[in-house]
Amino acid sequence: MLMINHEFTEILRQNYPIFIPTITTPGSSVYHKLFHSDKPGKSLLFDIIKNYNLEERCQLYFSNVEMTDDLIVNPHEYLLYDKFDYMEWDEYQSESINILNGEFGPEYTVTKKDMKKIKKDFKASREKIAKHEQTLHDYFTHVKVFNKCFIDKDSAFIADQKQILSKVNWKDSYLTTKNQDVNYDNLEAKVYPWLTRKSPHFELLTTTSEVIEFDFDPNNFLLNYKETLNGKGIVLTISDSHVDDCVRLIHLLRYLGNTLPIEIIYTEGTLSDESKLQIRGASTSQSDQNYPVQDVTLINVSPAIDSNYKYKFEKFGNKILAVLFNSFEEIILIDADTILTKPPDFFFELEKYKQSGTLFYRDRNTAEFRSDYDIKLFLLLMNSHLDEKLFGLSQISEKTMSMPAISQKISHVMESGLVLINRKLHFTQPLVMANLNFFSPIAEKLYGDKEMFWLSLSIMGDENYEFDNLPAAAIGDFTPYEERINNLENPPKEFKSQELCSNHPAHINDEDDHTLLWFNSGFKFCNQGANVDFEAEFTKGDRFTNLKTLEQFQAFWENKLEIKYAMVPPKNAQTDDEYLDEPNKAWQHMGQYCGGYTWCAYSSIGNSDDPDDKGFIIKFTPDEIEHFNKLGEVWMHSYNYLDE
Repeated sequence: MLMINHEFTEILRQNYPIFIPTITTPGSSVYHKLFHSDKPGKSLLFDIIKNYNLEERCQLYFSNVEMTDDLIVNPHEYLLYDKFDYMEWDEYQSESINILNGEFGPEYTVTKKDMKKIKKDFKASREKIAKHEQTLHDYFTHVKVFNKCFIDKDSAFIADQKQILSKVNWKDSYLTTKNQDVNYDNLEAKVYPWLTRKSPHFELLTTTSEVIEFDFDPNNFLLNYKETLNGKGIVLTISDSHVDDCVRLIHLLRYLGNTLPIEIIYTEGTLSDESKLQIRGASTSQSDQNYPVQDVTLINVSPAIDSNYKYKFEKFGNKILAVLFNSFEEIILIDADTILTKPPDFFFELEKYKQSGTLFYRDRNTAEFRSDYDIKLFLLLMNSHLDEKLFGLSQISEKTMSMPAISQKISHVMESGLVLINRKLHFTQPLVMANLNFFSPIAEKLYGDKEMFWLSLSIMGDENYEFDNLPAAAIGDFTPYEERINNLENPPKEFKSQELCSNHPAHINDEDDHTLLWFNSGFKFCNQGANVDFEAEFTKGDRFTNLKTLEQFQAFWENKLEIKYAMVPPKNAQTDDEYLDEPNKAWQHMGQYCGGYTWCAYSSIGNSDDPDDKGFIIKFTPDEIEHFNKLGEVWMHSYNYLDE
């Protein structure tokens, strides 16, 4: 038996090597129950891998799940995030002493009793975190195993396993009872209690105005929904506050010749009849008679979401619902204030999308960094070696480890104003995204929805996603030399770098390192008018000093963005090189302008010859500039369809 045991161990080692960066992943409590109790774990594992089909593995797994409040995954689980609890010992001790000094005065001397309590509290915080981490890992494993068993239903890996073990006969293996007592009727409801398993309401806004509901099997709601997906389309989520931008976007799409259908996701009570009239008018108005009418469907997702969980999807969470509840097989998800410079169908022909069924774009490469614990938590959610052996859920590889959020601890990797996804290939992604959004220890580290798109795929073991290689660019015109030396005591005669200040993160096609594909924050130079104190910003005098009066300053802020250049900053977010008068960061936040939205990009940082300290500049052709100007005119026009 020992020889067969060794042979089996060697087969596992060769075919399912453990990915070292995730070796500390706690593993599901279900696995601990199965393989680390009084049962002979390795012989049971052998028996499962050699003899169990996917359905039998699923039965075994879910019959060993311990439920809370009759739920397998509880979105209301109270996992309070307190940064203090996550500090390492030295920082925890120092901060605890600071708290005592704040209570009793700076001269207070810390006693042995105080230190004993601090150590006790630190130990308690470690235990609480470990418990929370196990809960989170369990929840995400339950979700991924359910998705594998009942939505993806991909069992090809099992045939490979049977082939590998076909000549191994471990007669003393542990035989468990295959017929487990699992009630599948309510399993989906226990894993996804936030779903009512009822259809959203589809309102055919620009055709018949009919409202349609689909009839789904409540016990197989998600699989049924996946099977109805069809075609390509544009998806966005809005409320009344976004309607002005949405109307402008629709006119922009018409000008670009868009022929793809549009689905707008919203929740009950957030989109008024007046807003619907404006959207219908923008889509069908004959004043744009030379441009195609748009096919728009409004999707009210409230009927599909249990009312007890609707608050979980406020703000950025609406984009998760937009990804899940549209009807398309392939989507281009955009924000209402996104500016496309190419027709939407152009994006579906980009090579990286065709290869992977996804295409994501990078955020500004700013020098803002994550804590070590952020990285640890992300890795704790990844698939374990047992997930891969039992359910074919792949462990991550160096692809995930090389993501800047992990390899460089960069805080902002992805910009989600435009996202492409083939939903048939990646259908369960928004289900994992939703769970990332539910629990504050994770959500507090993600700054909205942006990082959820790629992180959810890595957590699933689906690394078949692609990013445009280039970080976000700044667009507009260069800062004159005279302005850059404003606050310098000994200004240089010239700068090695160029500076371009912009309020719009922009995205360049990495297939040619030239084409401007899209940018965010509308077409006004500053799209934050409601948050701008024009007089206060005008008097700063750090930049934009060519605007001599307050009236000129305000008019420039509210006018169309003029795009002459794009600047893609260096790959390195910052440099330790001796930089003298040169910038040491790829981006400098000019928070005193445009309500905090202005960032200045630099063509190089420091004075070294490191290629990663150098970006590049794109000078647009007269034809390209004319195209941008026309797009700006379309977007900046005033539209009102309430009186028609």
